Amino acid sequence: MIGDGAVTINLMIFTDNLEFNVSHLLKKIQFTNPRWPVFSRMLAAAFGGYALATSSSLLITQLLMSSVGKYQAIHIGLMLAFLIYACAAMWVFSVSSAKRAWFGLVKINVIFLVVTWLLMQVNS
Repeated sequence: MIGDGAVTINLMIFTDNLEFNVSHLLKKIQFTNPRWPVFSRMLAAAFGGYALATSSSLLITQLLMSSVGKYQAIHIGLMLAFLIYACAAMWVFSVSSAKRAWFGLVKINVIFLVVTWLLMQVNS
């Protein structure tokens, strides 16, 4: 019985310290620092740009599938994906806020994926 109470007291002290440390860290980290929007834009350029390049490559491939051969359409889509990735990375840093960059990338990715899915249904 005595050991159980000691363990409970020690756990309560540990969790109280943990709550204090986490709340102290959250108060210490302020997202008003100008580094956070730049870091968010870097992530948007890297990951959002990659997603946009991939979805646009799929869309271009589906659009060109009927006019050129399958393998040529894939090749053209992949080649243009490099250009789209570079343009997306530059666009992310040119918009007025990081939130607008994220929303823009998500919106265009969803549009490209929906159109690609619809074209896949028509082409098959």
